Amino acid sequence: MRTVAHSLVCVFFVTLVGCASWLMKGEPPEVLVTNVTPLDGTAFEQRLQVDLRIRNPNDFDLLATGIDFTLNLNGKRLARGLGNTTITVPRLSDTVVSVLTSTSTFDVVRQFLSFSETKGLSYDITGRLHLKDGRMPFDNSGILFEKGQLSGAPSP
Repeated sequence: MRTVAHSLVCVFFVTLVGCASWLMKGEPPEVLVTNVTPLDGTAFEQRLQVDLRIRNPNDFDLLATGIDFTLNLNGKRLARGLGNTTITVPRLSDTVVSVLTSTSTFDVVRQFLSFSETKGLSYDITGRLHLKDGRMPFDNSGILFEKGQLSGAPSP
């Protein structure tokens, strides 16, 4: 009986510690794409620098040891980004981080061929901030350019 009670107490504390770390993570960050800069490339691969604004809605600093994400433009995959630099996002604040990514030349050509001045350029980004004690997922979308904005024509 004593072994069963001891086991239950151990399970309780392990569960409590697991839940406590989950509760301490707080709200997910808001991640916005602020810029995408083409870098050098080859016939099969294109390098991009993706600048991300990470907003921390929590009342504590986010100390991330890395980031990974997938960036889609108009619903089509553009790039997968991985970064292992330490990122500190102050409480109730934001910071901008640049991540070098690569994508296939085919994905860039597909994006270019699907581009139209008659529709806007939207993005969605999903990924995770890697923290010391786990991962914090994020998922966000936005508009890079409104319909007609790139052509110089006024949008209605």
